[in-house]
Amino acid sequence: MAEITPPYPDPDSLLAEARAVAAHAHAPYSRWHVGAAAVFAEAPGVVHRGANVENGSFGLTICAERAAICAGVAAGHRRLGWIALTCRDADGRPVDAIVPCGACLQVIAEFGHPDTVILIDGGGTFRLADFLPRPFVY
Repeated sequence: MAEITPPYPDPDSLLAEARAVAAHAHAPYSRWHVGAAAVFAEAPGVVHRGANVENGSFGLTICAERAAICAGVAAGHRRLGWIALTCRDADGRPVDAIVPCGACLQVIAEFGHPDTVILIDGGGTFRLADFLPRPFVY
């Protein structure tokens, strides 16, 4: 099992990045503005952000977590260490009951490891293994 090694990102700063990008979400259907901020081992000082982009064909919606991870991958990174997640309703109020969906958890597993940190705004700090103890591994 891989360990997360210093330097660790500041959790409050990472959540602030997620909150900032949530304002850019395209959420005309759910009206839930989700933001994510990811940090990869290859560049621990760089934060990759993503917001949810909804689509009228709901299966084509892109979750914030996957958007942030894809931004990191597009920058050449492959080893996800941390990801922060926040959600706001249409009035900007925090939505507390959020966790990554199954598709996002599997993508986190693709680029992370069981100890990848998942910070949930208002919900706590978790490891990938807390949500997905047996990911699909090819």
